[in-house]
Amino acid sequence: MTLMTLNDLNDITITFILNKLLSIFLLFACLSTQAQTPVFRLLETKEIGEAQLTTIFQDSKGWLWFGAKNGLYRYDGLAFQQVKLPDSLTSAVSAMYEWDGCVWIGFRNGSIGFLPLNSAFSPTGNGHKLYNARLQMWSPEEGLPKKAITGFAADSSGGFWIATYGEGLYCLKNNRLYQFNSEDDALGSDEIYTLARDAKGRIWAATDAGVSICAMADGGKKQVQRLTTTDGLPDEIVTALLADKKGNIWIGTYEKGICHYDIFQGKFDWQSADWDFGTVAGMVAFGDNEIWASVSENGLIRLDRTTYMLHTLPVGHPLRQEKMTALWKDREGLLWTLSEKGAVHSANIRFGLLETPFTGAQAVLTDRRNRLWAGSSEGLFLQEKGVFRNIFPKKENIIALWESPADGNIWAGSFDNGVYVVSPAGKVLRHLTTKNGLDDGNVLSIAGDDRQVWLATFGGVTAVDLRTEKTSRLDALGNGYVYKVFLDSRGRVWFGTDGKGLILLENNTFRSFLEANGRPIKTIYSIAEDQRGRIWFSTDKDGLYCFDGQSFQRYDTKNHLHSLSITGLTTDGNGNILIAYDDGVDILDPNRTEHVTFCEAAIGAPNVEVNLNALHRDAAGNVWLGTQQGILRIAAFDEPFMDDPQPGITAVSVFSEAIDFLSNSVFSHNQNYFVFNFTGLWYTDPESVRYRYRLDNFDPDWKVSKDHLASYPNLRPGRYTFRVQTSEHGNFENVPEATWSFVIEPPFWARWWFVLLIVSALGGLFYAFIKNRERRLQREAQLKREKVESQFAALKSQINPHFLFNSFNTLITIIEENPKMAVEYVEHLSDFYRSIMVYRERDFISIQEEMDLVRSFDFLLKKRYEDGFRLVDRLNGQSGLIMPLALQMLVENAVKHNIISASKPLTVEIFAENDNYVVVRNNIQPKIKPEPSTHFGLQSLVKRYQMLGERPVIVEDNAAFFIVKVPIKV
Repeated sequence: MTLMTLNDLNDITITFILNKLLSIFLLFACLSTQAQTPVFRLLETKEIGEAQLTTIFQDSKGWLWFGAKNGLYRYDGLAFQQVKLPDSLTSAVSAMYEWDGCVWIGFRNGSIGFLPLNSAFSPTGNGHKLYNARLQMWSPEEGLPKKAITGFAADSSGGFWIATYGEGLYCLKNNRLYQFNSEDDALGSDEIYTLARDAKGRIWAATDAGVSICAMADGGKKQVQRLTTTDGLPDEIVTALLADKKGNIWIGTYEKGICHYDIFQGKFDWQSADWDFGTVAGMVAFGDNEIWASVSENGLIRLDRTTYMLHTLPVGHPLRQEKMTALWKDREGLLWTLSEKGAVHSANIRFGLLETPFTGAQAVLTDRRNRLWAGSSEGLFLQEKGVFRNIFPKKENIIALWESPADGNIWAGSFDNGVYVVSPAGKVLRHLTTKNGLDDGNVLSIAGDDRQVWLATFGGVTAVDLRTEKTSRLDALGNGYVYKVFLDSRGRVWFGTDGKGLILLENNTFRSFLEANGRPIKTIYSIAEDQRGRIWFSTDKDGLYCFDGQSFQRYDTKNHLHSLSITGLTTDGNGNILIAYDDGVDILDPNRTEHVTFCEAAIGAPNVEVNLNALHRDAAGNVWLGTQQGILRIAAFDEPFMDDPQPGITAVSVFSEAIDFLSNSVFSHNQNYFVFNFTGLWYTDPESVRYRYRLDNFDPDWKVSKDHLASYPNLRPGRYTFRVQTSEHGNFENVPEATWSFVIEPPFWARWWFVLLIVSALGGLFYAFIKNRERRLQREAQLKREKVESQFAALKSQINPHFLFNSFNTLITIIEENPKMAVEYVEHLSDFYRSIMVYRERDFISIQEEMDLVRSFDFLLKKRYEDGFRLVDRLNGQSGLIMPLALQMLVENAVKHNIISASKPLTVEIFAENDNYVVVRNNIQPKIKPEPSTHFGLQSLVKRYQMLGERPVIVEDNAAFFIVKVPIKV
């Protein structure tokens, strides 16, 4: 079979020419600046009242900051937190920047303040802030400007630059503030709008007199280079600057639009023409291929660097009427706009819906010239310079598109009318139908290379040889429906069939896959290949599969897919798998297969119904989807964006009192009730954030919640780490985590040193007890020994021959003279010895018992010495205890060592002293020849009292009296 000849197409060509005027009419009827439009969402600011916002900024931790005419606010996606400003500061915020670990704030009156990034903000309690982070005002020695601060920048050598509107430029370097001005330093103008830093580390200043490129060399040497209209600058007044990824500079002007300066070539390499959008107030770049600018007319414009076309918002869009004063791109890829009235909008720029003049895009394609082609039930449409025109003169239902890499021709598959081959200029070159080569006229999918094209139809697959224009039927595939034909990076051809599974054509050999992991796979709708060469395919009702050449992995709703009703697959320039449904799109990260994001209105994507296999990836990696609502572009900017909420611990309270947890991490044992406030910064869809948290050393497992706080009462002393993770889709595998560690110290009685001290003390006491017990036992043994020796000595002293001899002589004398007295004498002598035998076994006896013994001894002595011995008892009934034989022994010692005679009587006095001692005192009249003595009696008495721990026995000898004081035991 051969393709239809050109002669066969004469009637179509003639009809096409007749309808040319209609195409021209459509060309001018469509908007020349029409492009895909993101969804802009208005930020609700009622909670900050009448505050009119003036500036936007995002710090490195992800917090958004909003400056206002009457304050400064930090925003987490759900609520504003106000920064406390000095009462004397009433000027509006005009610039913000992050440098040296702080957020720097410039004001319109020239004041500058800063706030450390780790500043703690209080949680909200009962609707009121418990405390606010406080702005610290900067006061350099050189003084501050008096004019409005319009920008900040940091150079590559550590310099911090400050722009003013009226006082030029300042540079803080080596703790010294230098000024650049037009009069002394050749600055273009002292009125500076903004600053930017290029790849060489120089600071660009946008002024009323062009651009001034400034640097500060070591030693304070100033360097200024100017760019003006004589250098190719289109406008003398420069109002906006933006450094791109390479460090080259985009320049926005007052009325001449945008231009680009290559700093390495030292020249302008592009500038906008026929600019009619007013003053450029700000610019942001998304990757290398897209620039957004806020302008005084038409609100916003988008520059597509692949075509260098400028696109505005559609006519009637509310933001076209707003005068934009500030733009910001956050780290999630959202565009934030601030209008002159203070209104804030955000848009997920990755999603843009292009409204079309036809209904329902069933196929989309961008060609090598970055033009957009679309097929619908109304025909084949080509967009050029923002305008769609219908290629066909009559209605055709186009459902598949493919561009030939050989010649750039567009192959358009139709429903029931074969394939059209269209030149890049839009001319129909051939028409392949069932009459000249096709087995079925319903062409659902087209793929090929520079030699061959495969057409998937309701009746199997037809191959077309591009060199010979011959067609052939792939009989191995049968004559059933084939929904998708896909050519992979290795030149293999994959076919998605209806009922026959997945079929691979490799080296002229067909291989069928009818099951995956034991599950039948019959109907395949779509096929794609990821950056690792794995094949992904969708089924009619069994979900998504990934084939790595050896094994299959299945994904369904348990793996967070939105649905099993998949209408198409493709990959974007960042390697993500895009999964289309009839009610939206999933973006799956193949390196984190559990990370799936459903693109819906909540994240700033338009609600769309994607048609079957109406997906196409362009040369820049963007994905275009044909939907019932228009053509959706999902951009794949060549820069990384955050794809997970970023967790942060915002406040910690102890017993409902907020603390500076960034500085304090050690707490006493009674500070054990903790409340943690946290957030997950996810401006894309803050309401979707889920939290998973746990307190290590307390929680056995993770807790999942939507709440922004966790409380832990009655924590025991120990070391803890609070961990919180965030997810926008409920899957917490490989997500970021925020932590805070702290210590609750035990009470002093539970600390190791106190326990050790107590154990040591108890050990010491036990040791002392044992030693004391040993000493006590030794004392008791010695005391018993002393007691026995004392008793023995006392007994011996009483029964020695002299004593007995004298006692018996006295008795003989008394018997002869007074027998009755002799009997009494014998009784006293007997009582005396009997008392000695009785009392010697006791430790203590009463004083009265001891005095009874002394009186018996006194009776015996008086019978012997008569008036030569006198005992004076002045105790007067003194109570208390005393060692047995103590007083008797002292009386005996007095008798033993002193002269006793009528002429020199010996007087022994016994009396009490302060109820503490019994005193035994005798006058001293020593014998000429002293009696032999061991001194045992008195020494034993002293030692025995020492051993018993009593008060000591006091012995005094003052030459007139010999005095012994014996302690009284109560």
